[in-house]
Amino acid sequence: MVLIRVVLSLGVVVAGVFGYIEVFTKGVDRLPAKVCSGAVDREIAADVLPNTITASERGEKGIAYSNSRGTVFYCYVKTRSQDSILSGEVQINDVTSAKWREVHSEGDQEPREVRAKGVDVITTFDGVSVYVSCTRPDQNGQEPLQSYALIADARTIGDARVTGVELQQRVADFAYQILRHTYQVEECQEGQEFSDALPRFK
Repeated sequence: MVLIRVVLSLGVVVAGVFGYIEVFTKGVDRLPAKVCSGAVDREIAADVLPNTITASERGEKGIAYSNSRGTVFYCYVKTRSQDSILSGEVQINDVTSAKWREVHSEGDQEPREVRAKGVDVITTFDGVSVYVSCTRPDQNGQEPLQSYALIADARTIGDARVTGVELQQRVADFAYQILRHTYQVEECQEGQEFSDALPRFK
């Protein structure tokens, strides 16, 4: 009698009697240390997404459809079945921090908010939004209607490993990292300094 041993990246071992097999899979823990074109720490996705045999990730710069608006970066990490997804995008907007906060404060639940070195973070009905002032080089000399900004919005779809404020915190960390990455790529003129991590929600 010969033992079959199937070893998954999730630490599962299966035995049988027909031979010996080792199968190595690529779950979230096997993705690059920095996912989405180097924008996000893999551990954030690993903390959020449930155990999975395989996972995929992608981060890509898009094209703004005008000088003041448009998606300029998006990122996702998802399980093989796509039942669970952590995703976000960063946009150039012409909006003040107060107006942005007003829009995201609408709803039945009181949002959580934190601020770190000029970066504002607020929970929304379906995720988290992060705001920072940003004037790109090609916007210098143009008069904004309100205020140039980068805004990152992120959320989860499907099951997650954590819930409540812990999930909101992980999604906020994800949004913050794609925002920080895009800020550097877009060469925002304000010279904003970013903390290594956001304050924790209370």
